[in-house]
Amino acid sequence: MTPDDIIADIRACGTTRAFNFVFPLKDEETGMLNEFSRELSRSYPMLVPFGSLHVDTPRKDEVAEHCIVKLGLAGIKLHPYAQGFEAFSPDFEPLFRKLSDLRRPLFVHTGFDAFYGCTQDLDYLQGILDRHPDMPVVLVHSLFPRFKLAYELMARYPHLYLDMTNVPGTLAIYSKMPEAERASAGAFDEGPLEVDDFYSILAEFSGRVMFGTDHPAGMGSPEQIYKDLDGLGLDDSTRKDILRDSATRFLERHCGQWGIRIRSLS
Repeated sequence: MTPDDIIADIRACGTTRAFNFVFPLKDEETGMLNEFSRELSRSYPMLVPFGSLHVDTPRKDEVAEHCIVKLGLAGIKLHPYAQGFEAFSPDFEPLFRKLSDLRRPLFVHTGFDAFYGCTQDLDYLQGILDRHPDMPVVLVHSLFPRFKLAYELMARYPHLYLDMTNVPGTLAIYSKMPEAERASAGAFDEGPLEVDDFYSILAEFSGRVMFGTDHPAGMGSPEQIYKDLDGLGLDDSTRKDILRDSATRFLERHCGQWGIRIRSLS
C-alpha cells in the first residue's frame, strides 16, 4: 500500500490526525527510517512522526536527541517483539534518561505474548516508571491480556498511558467464543481475559487511553476496527476521550511543536 492509500482509508473513517511509527529491524536502518518518518510528515501534515532505534544502536541517547531536536520528531517507538530484543532492560537506560530529560514520550509494544511467542520483563517496566517520571510512557496494546496489571499501573503512575490498538477486535472475538473455550484459548495467554479490569480502566482512566487502528496491519479494515470499538458499548464521554480528546491532550502536553500544530489544525 502507498501512503496515499493508507491516508485515504483512515480519512474515510473521519480521522483527521494519526501517529506514524517506524522501527528498524537492524541498526543500519535506524537513520534512514527516522528521516523517512520526518519526510512523510512533511508530505502529509495530518501525520505526527515518531522515531525509533535498535538494541544494537550505539549512543542511544544521542540518537534520541537527534530524532527529537534535529529532526523534530514527537518521540520514540519501540516494537521489541518485531525488532527481536527486550526493551525493558538496562540496554535502553540511556534512551530513557534522554527522553526523561527532554520530557518526550516512549511508545512501546506490549502484550499479545502468546501470538508472538515472547514475553517481556514487566517487573523492569515498573522500575522504569519509578525512575523516569518525566518520561511519558504509552503501552501499545494495553498489556493485552493483562488488564489487571494495566489497571494497577495506571492507578500508580500518572505519566502512563494506554493504547487500545487491536484490543476491541480481540475482545469481539473473545465475546463470541463458547464459555468452555475461553479459559484455554491460546491467543489469550495463560487464562481467561480480565474483562472487568478492562472496563475499570475505561471507567477511571479514559483520559489516558487512546484508540489505534494499526492500519494497514490491523485486525480488519479501519471501518471494521471502528465498529469493534462501537461494540464495546461505551458512553459518549469515554468514547470521545478514546477517539480524540486523550490523544489531543497527550500531544499538547508531551509532544512539543506537535501539540501546537494540533491546535492550529483544530
